[in-house]
Amino acid sequence: MRVRVALERSPGEAGPSEDWLWAEPLGSGRYRVESCPFFAYGISRDDIVGAAGAPEAGAPQFDEVVEKSGHRTLRVALDPALEIGAPEVQQLLGQLIERGCTHELLRPKLVAIDLPPEVALEAVAALLEQGAHDGVLLWEWADPRLS
Repeated sequence: MRVRVALERSPGEAGPSEDWLWAEPLGSGRYRVESCPFFAYGISRDDIVGAAGAPEAGAPQFDEVVEKSGHRTLRVALDPALEIGAPEVQQLLGQLIERGCTHELLRPKLVAIDLPPEVALEAVAALLEQGAHDGVLLWEWADPRLS
């Protein structure tokens, strides 16, 4: 099932108006997030979220994070000259996997990175900083907090 997350946008601001997260229904309007957000902030994989609306009536609308899981989310935008299949991008994704992260791709240029609780945030941030320094990517903290 998917949960809709409305995104705050200023009038005329580019970008989507909502993000969609895969989530497992837990009952009583609560859902466990099963994907990384590409646009929403403050939400990570395995967080428990509250969402309004009956699942059978369509995607419930995100209300709040009820319980943090300890996972964190970072996002990467690739240099416009690079594609996901470029060797330097594949090397970076491989290094993230070696450190215990997983990622999801929104082709052709966006990567959402999941950091499980046991992964050192500083090591992953240093890897991304190096990629930014090398001109391969831009990155941001989408949800670096543990609780």
